[in-house]
Amino acid sequence: MKKINKVFLTVLAWGIVAILAGCSQAIPVGNLPQEITVGIDGSHSNNGNEVKQESEALNQGEQKEGEGAFSFLYEGVTLIPGEVFEQSALGKYSAVSEVPSCAFDGNDRVYNYKKFELTAYIDEKEERIYSIYFIDPNLPTTEGLCLGDTVGDMKSLYGEDYEVVGTSYAYTRGDTILSIITQNDVVVGIEYRLNR
Repeated sequence: MKKINKVFLTVLAWGIVAILAGCSQAIPVGNLPQEITVGIDGSHSNNGNEVKQESEALNQGEQKEGEGAFSFLYEGVTLIPGEVFEQSALGKYSAVSEVPSCAFDGNDRVYNYKKFELTAYIDEKEERIYSIYFIDPNLPTTEGLCLGDTVGDMKSLYGEDYEVVGTSYAYTRGDTILSIITQNDVVVGIEYRLNR
């Protein structure tokens, strides 16, 4: 029982950190390397050799669709911060709540999909993706990074063109940021978000 409470408190604390981090602006730091690795079945590899052709195809697709933005591929659905949020494409969420927006006027909606939380904002009467915060340690980024991986794994996938704030690494691509929070050189938080 104590272990469950400790895990819950840890997840809650990092969730608060992610929300607060979402209220700050990061300075753009450049583009990422083009060589990424993603498995067909959602598995990931940090050695950069297993599924190179597929990762190149994904990278080319996201360059066209998101114009150089970070995108998160989840069960065949591409989610890009700043793009219109199509709820029906993801299926049923387990919970939704409204919170005061720290980046926009009014409230944001936070959708819980069990493996991640998606925060959306209203822009000109359309709901748009603001951020995607990972909850499940087995959920990989499009490039293959998971919670529990090391800073070395992160650097091998994304390179060293990042901005560091405390123990958080921010990679910028277009109007999007991939924020990676670490503790003792281990990835404990991953969030895609709009650079605003």
